[in-house]
Amino acid sequence: MTDFLLHNMSVPTRTTITRRAPAHRVYGHGLVVVLPKNFRAAGTIQLLKALGGKKARKETPDQALLRLIETRAKELPLPPAVAITDQLRGGDVECTDLVTIVTVLAKSSSRVYLRDKEANLSTVVAGRRLILLVPREVRL
Repeated sequence: MTDFLLHNMSVPTRTTITRRAPAHRVYGHGLVVVLPKNFRAAGTIQLLKALGGKKARKETPDQALLRLIETRAKELPLPPAVAITDQLRGGDVECTDLVTIVTVLAKSSSRVYLRDKEANLSTVVAGRRLILLVPREVRL
């Protein structure tokens, strides 16, 4: 004869795990990237001019902006993939270089920056804020 132990699976567990995050980052630091709100109404042409980019003869403004983004992505001292958070911590630094900001926004989802990802101009939105979690030795 076999005994079976029956459990009511709809009863919630009684264990609660809580953790308080420290005020500073344990690993590396955060790099805050946000496109200023004064670019809210800016189109590709205005953004390209603000970045100091020039379009070649047979390029559209979108193609010129994408070329500028790809060039900057290769120059950045960032790893190929960087985790992103929305939580600001003490010691985080804000990026002020407009070309870098546009590059990171164009090559990021809400959770990760990928250097080799195809740039998406629709994600370059004024007011969008990302915080990249980078090693301590990475400075922009």
